[in-house]
Amino acid sequence: MKRRVFLDTNIFIYAFEFPESNSNKVVELLNKGVIEAVISEQVLKEVQSYFRKFHSKDLAASFRDYLLRTCLIVFRSDLTREMLKYKKLIKAKDLEQVAAVKKLGIKSLVAYDRDFNSFDEYITPKAFIKEFGLKPAASVY
Repeated sequence: MKRRVFLDTNIFIYAFEFPESNSNKVVELLNKGVIEAVISEQVLKEVQSYFRKFHSKDLAASFRDYLLRTCLIVFRSDLTREMLKYKKLIKAKDLEQVAAVKKLGIKSLVAYDRDFNSFDEYITPKAFIKEFGLKPAASVY
């Protein structure tokens, strides 16, 4: 059975921008079918926005298609109750991610963002790669 994990926006950005990164190793696990990735509607929008702003409309569209093909997407409208529970514990920009993880009972929120430190589910890409017995890159991300 595949391990279900939540992947934050920065995983996809670092994977693309830094091919030798641990984030890229996480994406490789997704591409090989070793993990099942969950993302929020917000992550989908942030990834598209980043690639449109810093690269091109075409690359942004390619990433959107990739995420729609490879990830389970949780919509904001399905997270209202959980977002109310956690809104005082995390910044608004990260609330949707935490709400999705909590609602679905996901054990790993893979990200490189210290704002998630107070949540047990948070794990850096480097620590996540180590859990699979793979050799991590020197960087944490």
